[in-house]
Amino acid sequence: MKKILVIIFLGLILNTTAFADKKFEKDLKKVSKDSGFVDSKGKTYSIDQISDKNNTILIIFNHGSSNDQKIDKCLGPSNKVPPVIRNLHDKKIKNFNVKIYRLCSGVKGWSKKEQTKMWKAHEKSGSLDLKLVDKDGTPLIKKQKQNRKRKIIKEKVENFKAKGFKNIVLAGHSSGGWQSIKLKAEFPKLIQGVIGLNPGAGGTVKNRKDWPWWSDVRYYGFVKNLSELNAIIIAHDKDQFNAPEDYSIFSNLNSVRFINITESDCKKDKMLGGYHGISLTECYANYEKNNKDIIKYLEEIF
Repeated sequence: MKKILVIIFLGLILNTTAFADKKFEKDLKKVSKDSGFVDSKGKTYSIDQISDKNNTILIIFNHGSSNDQKIDKCLGPSNKVPPVIRNLHDKKIKNFNVKIYRLCSGVKGWSKKEQTKMWKAHEKSGSLDLKLVDKDGTPLIKKQKQNRKRKIIKEKVENFKAKGFKNIVLAGHSSGGWQSIKLKAEFPKLIQGVIGLNPGAGGTVKNRKDWPWWSDVRYYGFVKNLSELNAIIIAHDKDQFNAPEDYSIFSNLNSVRFINITESDCKKDKMLGGYHGISLTECYANYEKNNKDIIKYLEEIF
């Protein structure tokens, strides 16, 4: 009788886990349909049009995200591939030709109940409880939206490498840029560099002061040794999420270049997230055409 009960119990666990995985895959499929190669106008085209992968610099753009309980649409105003990245399409960097890929990774993260559970545990101990799991035994921290996003980005990079792309740069705005930086720090040989447009996670600076646990979530996943991190970070003094001084973790790294675009005089756009979205504007794209900071960065790493 005990043997039968054990078999039934294991069956229930496997079915529940399969359901959870199926739900995640369903969400991912829903957003992935909008992934694809884009030209300077944002028009998609087939991978078959890229004949020479060896001499291609593939820039994978990763959008930002909202709260864990919401699916992010990468065709929303603040999640589209911005002009400053689209303008790199077909640019010549030494002997390489640049191509842009729009990656849609905005699947849901943990539930509100799971998030509250993590928050309450942090309130008691003052740190993230990495042992907390859901009913299937999956660590809750791994279900957090940003950690899921990072996993999706890594798998896409590996997929492109298997297809013959050898020169890959991650670009991203907000959390898309932050997770790209984490990936480069953890797997330095996986990609060549990162273009971070106002990168960050964990809400506003004020949020992180009022709820310290968001700061811990923000830095979860960073390796201790950042010596092989290579990135360019675009920031603005009035960004309520990540002003230049909020990147102190990278301040002693010569391989991380900071570009402060406050002097660009570009105006904030409410639809793009205010000052947080200035790097997404046409104004900044035009500013970059003159300054060529991103172009210079790419020339340095290739």
